[in-house]
Amino acid sequence: MSDTSHPAPQAPAQPRDAATVVVLRAADSVHEADPVHKAGIEVYLIKRSRAVDFMAGAHVFPGGRLDPADGSLEVCAVRETFEEAGLLLEVAALVPWVRWVTPEISPKRFDARFFLARAPEGQEPRVDGYEAVEGLWIAPQEALQRWEDGAMQLAPATAKSIEMLVVYPTVDAALVDAARRPPPLSMPVVWNDKESGRAYISLPGDPRHPLPDVLGGNIRRFQLTEGRYRRVSAN
Repeated sequence: MSDTSHPAPQAPAQPRDAATVVVLRAADSVHEADPVHKAGIEVYLIKRSRAVDFMAGAHVFPGGRLDPADGSLEVCAVRETFEEAGLLLEVAALVPWVRWVTPEISPKRFDARFFLARAPEGQEPRVDGYEAVEGLWIAPQEALQRWEDGAMQLAPATAKSIEMLVVYPTVDAALVDAARRPPPLSMPVVWNDKESGRAYISLPGDPRHPLPDVLGGNIRRFQLTEGRYRRVSAN
């Protein structure tokens, strides 16, 4: 007779393939000494409708899960960007950048490939008004500041990906760097502090994560507080 008093732990859900596009353009600001040269980059974010069942009200990059009719993740990325942001990209414009896998503890998991892409010339983004209710171009550093101030809600993968963009002075620099190496894989680890009972999410490079840093930057740990993910020290 088998012992049913201690059932075997349930296997993690299988991640579903998904694609996300980080659309970039040169910032509108200019150097005073060089009024021709545009300084820095901006990224396009969409705000998810509060009617959707995942990250409602959060700002995210355009993207979604792979549809069987897509045939490839690149086609999925192009389709989702057009549906959610009204931008029509060419597959050749996509540069693989980073790969995020939802933590094993999550009941709904995704294996999301993030691509970088330059905003297509002559096109203006527009949200679909259903899944996305607004869109904005924003400098990475400003987006992080709004998030820190509580004015913008970001998921851990989004916040970390935005932080990864801060180091690039131009769109070209970001695309060249992404093209020169394989996309790093990051799967966050979720854990609870026994003393406080608080839930945390650790990224590679955090002492509570089994893998070394593969993403760079300073954000390595999040705390879920009052429905928001906040950066906390990993020390």
